[in-house]
Amino acid sequence: MAGVGTSTVSTIVQEVSESIVNNLWDHSVAKHFPEDEAQFKEKMLDMEEHWQFPCCWAAVDGCHIPIKCPAGGLEACKEYHNFKNFYSIVLMGLVDAKYRFIWASCGFPGNSHDSIILQSTDLWEKLQEGQVIPPYAKTVDGVDVFPIILGDSAFPFKPWLMKPYTDAVLTPKQRYFNYRLSRARMTTEGAYGRLKGRWRVLQRKCESIPENVRSATLACIVLHNICIDRGDTVSTKLDMTNDPATGERRDRDKIRALLHMNLSPPVRNTNRQAETTRSCLATKFWREKEGHGVC
Repeated sequence: MAGVGTSTVSTIVQEVSESIVNNLWDHSVAKHFPEDEAQFKEKMLDMEEHWQFPCCWAAVDGCHIPIKCPAGGLEACKEYHNFKNFYSIVLMGLVDAKYRFIWASCGFPGNSHDSIILQSTDLWEKLQEGQVIPPYAKTVDGVDVFPIILGDSAFPFKPWLMKPYTDAVLTPKQRYFNYRLSRARMTTEGAYGRLKGRWRVLQRKCESIPENVRSATLACIVLHNICIDRGDTVSTKLDMTNDPATGERRDRDKIRALLHMNLSPPVRNTNRQAETTRSCLATKFWREKEGHGVC
């Protein structure tokens, strides 16, 4: 269309994507990652106000970015072929209550498990060593609950990383806790729905090599956050969590399938301190439901 060769356009797009990430990531993404107690409290207040889940400052989830099968023969085919039956790299993101990405990692092969991806990042190491979350706790039914991240059953179970109950038979209180956690985790679906709605290149198969797709994806995250910070709203036609025919929110399973969001096998729970935290929150939610008729 512009009289420029395909290879030249590809080079320009890659250079611009890398420049966006290198120069704007700190100002549009990293700046929203809380660094002190006051900022953590602000994130938690936002999450409790918007999603009615106390002590939570972010939610974590992953999704697949479709790509063509990369070079590497059968080994690459197996490594990048995901459970949804296409080739992809995985985008893993931490999202706050306002659909902003406050941290992201992109580039792992599509066959990677969510738990392995998260535990392979620098963020996980810092969280494990206590370098991220401040020693601030809110007392709930006599239990000190520190700032927590919400995840699904595929993630490890930690005092700072809450996940749903996965027992074969759940009590009504456990089911209600899962509902409350699932509702709060909808912020990740909203973020991915707006991200992929604005930049449809992330939704269809990209012909570039994985390294270039990674750069373009991270650049789109930067632009996504800039749009939110500047008050640029997304029309219902672009927001992929909504049905364009009716304007209403799609069923959750349809949203996750449409956005190629991860569905990994659950990880076994082994952390007693985390179980104590989850139990006290489940009791709090159940008492609220019985006392106020919340459904």
